[in-house]
Amino acid sequence: MIRADRNSRLHRIFRELQKKGLIDRRTRLVRCPFTVSIRGCPGLNCIRYRHSFYERTLSGASDDALRFVLLHEEGHVRKGSSLLSVLPALPVLLCLIFLGHSPLPAEGLPAAKPILVVLLLLTAFFAYRTYYRRICDEEFIADRYAADAMRCCYRVRDPGALLQNLLSGLAAGTSSPRRNSVISGILCSGPDYRPPIAERVQRLRAATGPGDARPAVRPSDGDNPC
Repeated sequence: MIRADRNSRLHRIFRELQKKGLIDRRTRLVRCPFTVSIRGCPGLNCIRYRHSFYERTLSGASDDALRFVLLHEEGHVRKGSSLLSVLPALPVLLCLIFLGHSPLPAEGLPAAKPILVVLLLLTAFFAYRTYYRRICDEEFIADRYAADAMRCCYRVRDPGALLQNLLSGLAAGTSSPRRNSVISGILCSGPDYRPPIAERVQRLRAATGPGDARPAVRPSDGDNPC
């Protein structure tokens, strides 16, 4: 880890949340140039972030906003599926299997090609549909985890307002044609495939309820982290 990163506000708040038990001590905060923004990775047990993304969009955020972001990603690490990233690769793997290990004789292959193409397209459709539906579900789950933690340990009465301001700021900072393209939504951590801001805020407020600073559900499993 770069020393400048270790002393940054992001890492300081990350260590603070670990001390409170809101982020698992085994979770690592890793600077990664291959991550578009910031992402919790259940399979790797880490939160990866792109330094340029942090400097551009999060360095000026409040401490509570950074706490919410890190807790949201910890929600992905704790509640997310490590197999989720395999789904988009499923059609590619099937294509390689069909091309490399086709059981059909050479003279039967031309007739079978349309069938293989249709099967591959159907597999791709259902794989991506499952992938994006699961991503949406995990966004709501991660929002709830962060909101419960902020209300329990930091007495934030309306985490929905915090989420709305944070997402609106991020959307304004990434609203370029390249970011908002269809390819960006499929291949990158762009805003296209994620639930709308209004829906996330509405569902979060419906789940946590207004006003009460003590959530009914604790952010950690069975322990009181604060």
